[in-house]
Amino acid sequence: PYKEVDWSIRNSTNYSETGVLSALQLVAAFPQVILENFYKKSRNSIEAGKKDPPFGYLIPAGQSDMTRVAVVVNLLRIQGIEVGRATGEVKLKEGTYPAGSFIVKRDQPYGRLAKILLEKQNFPDANLRTYDDTAWTMGLMAHTKIVESADLAVLSVPVEPVDRFEPKGVMSGGNSAAFYAVTDNGSNNMITLRYRMKDVQVRAVEQTFKSGSHDIPAGSFIIAKEAYDRLKATIEPLGLTAVALADAPTVAMHAVDLPRLAVYSTWGNTQEVGWVRHAFDQFEIPFDLIYKERIKIGNLRATYDVIVIPNQGRGGKGLVYDIEPRSKPLSYTRTDRFKNLGSYGSSADITGGMGLPGVMEFQKFVEEGGLLITLGEASAFPAEFGIARRVETARTTPQFYAPGPIVQAEILRSANPVFYGYSDRMIPVRWANGPLLTVPERDREQQVLMRFPGGDPSVLSGLMKGANEIRGRPAIVDVPVGQGRVLMFATNPCYRWQNFGEFGMLFNAVMHYKNLGR
Repeated sequence: PYKEVDWSIRNSTNYSETGVLSALQLVAAFPQVILENFYKKSRNSIEAGKKDPPFGYLIPAGQSDMTRVAVVVNLLRIQGIEVGRATGEVKLKEGTYPAGSFIVKRDQPYGRLAKILLEKQNFPDANLRTYDDTAWTMGLMAHTKIVESADLAVLSVPVEPVDRFEPKGVMSGGNSAAFYAVTDNGSNNMITLRYRMKDVQVRAVEQTFKSGSHDIPAGSFIIAKEAYDRLKATIEPLGLTAVALADAPTVAMHAVDLPRLAVYSTWGNTQEVGWVRHAFDQFEIPFDLIYKERIKIGNLRATYDVIVIPNQGRGGKGLVYDIEPRSKPLSYTRTDRFKNLGSYGSSADITGGMGLPGVMEFQKFVEEGGLLITLGEASAFPAEFGIARRVETARTTPQFYAPGPIVQAEILRSANPVFYGYSDRMIPVRWANGPLLTVPERDREQQVLMRFPGGDPSVLSGLMKGANEIRGRPAIVDVPVGQGRVLMFATNPCYRWQNFGEFGMLFNAVMHYKNLGR
């Protein structure tokens, strides 16, 4: 192998193109062999699904948030996996489930792929080493109930094939009510609704209350009758539910004001930033993408209410100093030769990072009332550079090994707006190799919002060697600083368009940025 090599996007593109052309050449040279092998593979998959449990997977109808069910179902369909919807009640060894439940039968050409995506990933040998993530169990990642069935009868359940599942939102109670409550059952589409109705006054209830036969969870939006037609047209395609209210709720409420939002990126570590940008774009969350050049200008609070620093930098030092300076500037700007450079950000010299002057600007931003949200490894930054001065960081020992497992996390302050839409105390989260945070005992009750129980039983899927090292460590910390706050996620709640069940914590922080200290 090369001791040193210059590698760019062009090399990656050429590498991929060579692979595609080689594959096409192979197919063209041996079409009959390829076709026959594909047929045999598919036939073998069908036969294995009839003989080897599990024989199928069931996604029960009637879950509190069917929009996340839709995410799972539609991702399976994109992969070519057959999904059916039960035409009647389903009775299996594992239980009885309502009509309309989704069934993924294993006796199909992509039955093995379905199993890979939906099963728990087990690693019996803790000494194994892997290239990438060791867990991706879709039900855990999406916080969606999926039942693995060892009952052969699942293959005989009458179903109607599903091409795409798009749950339709419901307005109950007619158009004569004084107010409407859009129930927060954990759908990520709540933030899309808020931005689509950005010019409408929206309040959120801070406690669960009852309206007739309906339980209205904390975090639900309260909207006056004047917006009825627009609300109805907006919630239906988003799969949300609105309940008519005769009067305004008597429980405490706060306005859901939308922030001026920025996402900060280094120049040298942009992959995870890209996934957060993608999620924000998909859920229609507008933001500015900013780099060290904007940080050094200063006066951030005049422009932004919330700045998100996605997982990047491999620690605080890497985030602050980024690419090591060279003998001459390394520019990233649009030129006649490279017309697409600089389209979303440009720099006369991408090296050097924001440095200590940039740290001071972030500190001023928070002290003047801004909310700084850090994700994953970026959460080392506010602790190591004194913005959250009483929070300490540490690293796991060399014996610890955890390439992306799914682990349990315990919500400690369920009333905090970060957890609107989360009804369970224990939830699955993806381990992000973030810093091990320590909060002084006097601050823990107020500042530690979620923690890792740790230990082997807390590993829900994938591989974590040395799980006791994370026992009791904070997973989310909320630190007041001056007039503002720092919200530190040791997790990465927006990872590669995968852990949809965690997106809501980040989205809630953005929407309720004025009320996190409640």
